[in-house]
Amino acid sequence: MKLEGKVACITGSAGGLGYAMAKQMAIEGAIVVMNDLDETGLQKAVDLLKNEGFKVNEYAANIANKDQVTAMMKFIYDSFGRIDILVNNAGGSLHTPKKLEEIMEEHWDLVLDVNLKGTFLCSQAVVPYMKAKTGGSIINVASIGGRTASIVTGVAYAAAKGGIISFTRRLAKEIGRYGIRVNAIAPGLVISGERMQDTWENMNEIEQNSVLEEIPLRRLGSIEEQASVVTFLASNDSHYMTGAILDVNGGRFMG
Repeated sequence: MKLEGKVACITGSAGGLGYAMAKQMAIEGAIVVMNDLDETGLQKAVDLLKNEGFKVNEYAANIANKDQVTAMMKFIYDSFGRIDILVNNAGGSLHTPKKLEEIMEEHWDLVLDVNLKGTFLCSQAVVPYMKAKTGGSIINVASIGGRTASIVTGVAYAAAKGGIISFTRRLAKEIGRYGIRVNAIAPGLVISGERMQDTWENMNEIEQNSVLEEIPLRRLGSIEEQASVVTFLASNDSHYMTGAILDVNGGRFMG
């Protein structure tokens, strides 16, 4: 098992992509701490994986709140003596409007806070613990929407995910000397939850075919395919990779 004995923290993992990551890392032997703001959903997700025999734990916290993030990382380190992997997965457009004229200041702040500020706060809080154990892997979840214009997301989401890409590369340069790797994935259109399912189903056949024609592999990706790449970045299989942005989108964007 590629992650045997490793301790991983995955934000936004009560469902969708984060849940798939937690399960995949647990399969590979990691002790996983699942985080989410939704306490009820988080408990259900943890119970499901525990019932399958996996080593998972939960910690409900708002990753856009510095005090809560600091307390979470301390809890993990005090509980397990190490933090080897951080996946900054929490984010999304968070049901905010897509069109510029409909976006209010509070919508912009919410999207930037959860996606970009949350990635910053969690990374800042975990690095001292990774330094103490001389190494670790931070994986950020960006998006094809931060790489190129996307028809399903708005400017706030694009700005946040583009910021995560730049943040990833800059942080990788800064902390590589400590044996800490920082990489990111940039998924394409993936049905990762109810919102994306609704978005896809609300497209007519012509619109769906137009999207699929832009993807060389001619299909949407799955959350499991994204999770497998994140697990690769967390493992020693990628131990000479840092500052990389992996475009897991079926070839729709080739950077």
